[in-house]
Amino acid sequence: MQTINDVLHFDETDVDAYMPTLERVEEVDVHFAKDISYREEVRARARTTIELMQHGMQVLENADTDRLATKIFSEQEPFAPHREKPDVILQLEALLTRYDHEVVKESVQIRRYVMNKLLEESENAQKASERIKALELLGKIAEVGMFVERSVVTIEHKTTVELEQELEETLKLLFNEDTKVYEPAPPPKTSIKDIEINL
Repeated sequence: MQTINDVLHFDETDVDAYMPTLERVEEVDVHFAKDISYREEVRARARTTIELMQHGMQVLENADTDRLATKIFSEQEPFAPHREKPDVILQLEALLTRYDHEVVKESVQIRRYVMNKLLEESENAQKASERIKALELLGKIAEVGMFVERSVVTIEHKTTVELEQELEETLKLLFNEDTKVYEPAPPPKTSIKDIEINL
């Protein structure tokens, strides 16, 4: 396995070479990679590996690469112990990408099947209500968009001056002695003895 100095062709004896000082960062200060999903982590590690390979790092596959990647993919093996192995990461990324494409292809096929069945039902259903329901469902498909329920949200923007005036008026009402504030009456206090139970 090559080190980063080998990949970047860093020579410590070179007078013009500058090795930056490394700062230790507390784990609590690292936020960028804590909340990423398993899929995002594999993709990021694969892209990093490819970038390092373009700068000269060599990734050697061995007999266990395919087996390990397949086991991780099928969740028979945990990912954590193998996350530093670039050969396994690249193979796992290939498996996950192929799976993503298959899922998309299958969802497109299912969508077409449902649309074709609805078209068939809209023409051949026994009852008029069934034909209308099939047509309604066809109309709700995103590409058609005939029966899509839309809600309009109006956002009223106010300037800072307007907001300050409104706040000032509200505060004047609240802190004015002449303003009467009505609080709800407390609920009547009834004891257990006062409740009648009719059986």
